[in-house]
Amino acid sequence: MRKLKMVRKFLSMYLLFPVVVLLLTPSAGYSLISEDQLLDRTFRIDISTITVSFDYFPWEYYVDCRAVVEFTMRPGQSRPVIHLAPAIRDSNVVNSITLNGEALNFSDESDVRIIGFEGTTQQAIEFQRDLEADTVHTLDISYRLTLPEGYPRFSSKVHDLEGRGNEELFPTINTPHELARHFLTFRVHSDTPFRCIGSELMMETFSTVQEWSLDTERELASYTVMFVLMPEEDTILEERIIGGVHVRIMAYIGGASIDTAFDRLEQWLPELETNLGPFPMPRGLSIFLVSSGATRGGGMEYYGGTITTLGALEHEVFHLYYGCSTVNKTFRDSWMDEAITMWYENSVDPEYSPIPENYMSNIVSGRSPIAVGFDRRAYTKGAQIMEAVARELGGRAEMIAFLSYVHGNYSFTPFTTLDFLDYLRDYSGVDMTDRFLNWLYMGDETGYAAGPASRRSSHEDEVDMTPPEGLLKKYGIYNKRRPK
Repeated sequence: MRKLKMVRKFLSMYLLFPVVVLLLTPSAGYSLISEDQLLDRTFRIDISTITVSFDYFPWEYYVDCRAVVEFTMRPGQSRPVIHLAPAIRDSNVVNSITLNGEALNFSDESDVRIIGFEGTTQQAIEFQRDLEADTVHTLDISYRLTLPEGYPRFSSKVHDLEGRGNEELFPTINTPHELARHFLTFRVHSDTPFRCIGSELMMETFSTVQEWSLDTERELASYTVMFVLMPEEDTILEERIIGGVHVRIMAYIGGASIDTAFDRLEQWLPELETNLGPFPMPRGLSIFLVSSGATRGGGMEYYGGTITTLGALEHEVFHLYYGCSTVNKTFRDSWMDEAITMWYENSVDPEYSPIPENYMSNIVSGRSPIAVGFDRRAYTKGAQIMEAVARELGGRAEMIAFLSYVHGNYSFTPFTTLDFLDYLRDYSGVDMTDRFLNWLYMGDETGYAAGPASRRSSHEDEVDMTPPEGLLKKYGIYNKRRPK
């Protein structure tokens, strides 16, 4: 423990910009701040609830939205920010906005400004009001989302590798450690019956409009919230109970095989429960199964669900343990989610090799903790790092027992890479600090970190939600890639 604290102090003083940041202040010159202080200065607010109503007009290709966000200010912060990407790109999408009951003009810089952050492509909406600490504040925004013309589908479409989340659809803070309870209502204004599937989803039908409500029932990261709305006649929906888990699978007619997916889950879900613990989602598993490809294709995990191809099904369901319930603190720490998932898949091969002792990289240190996305090397080198941990613990079974311990004790408690080393030492007495520093912090391979030249895993592909060609032709769409 003393050694790890000394290393962290050393890193804080000399090595990693992401751990301790040098700031220039007008009155005091240069000052050092911790990573926690940097996160607070960047994201500024802690959200308790996000309540959004979506009125979807599928044949007009737009959604009218109203969002109410309740939040408090983080320590030492007074001027709030929020992420809502469509409004940042075009202020005209905002119809009205109030902060604590005061109407603001989105186009007036004395009320609202768009700001950026050094070390990241992320931008935020900054409200030009200083708010009190230890008080619940309320932001109320009405806005319109314009959808691409083509196939009538409204859905979440997160890409965590790039750090693109649900800030494309509703106001939130786009960082893994910001956990909030979500209440979402979807209303479809159409005579065509629609079907909806997603995280913790329940349906209510009224005589004049189709309506569904989603309550995450607990605080979780916004980018893990999933929903999909599509015409009912274009889809197949089947539900089964597997080992006590309520599984719902929706797929396009003429698309991927639901029976094949269920066959795989009949083996996969019991295995995960045996190895890692009870299924972590209280209301089961919702899957939107896309594409007909059985061996390749992208996917994305969500809380209580996944949008995935058959080729990525097991990978994405594993992420419900590591990625959606066992949560990392920043996007750059999310290398561990992919590393652990890929390790679990690869390590069934007795010839699978650990990372070389002399390997050095900047998988973690190459990114700021406030940057979006994570390093592609997580899928390959990261998995080999986890194999090195497994060798230290005694093998695959011992590593799985450790992962079960971490999941059971630290779910929904966002942690960093260095925290993971603490958990390892507390669990086993194994101290891998020096090796982790070389493997993740000391290298300078910046050209390989996110470049297209790196060897891609199929799980890195962005999930393609394009319907089968027969459905596209039904709607007069002949360019298969158009409605992506």
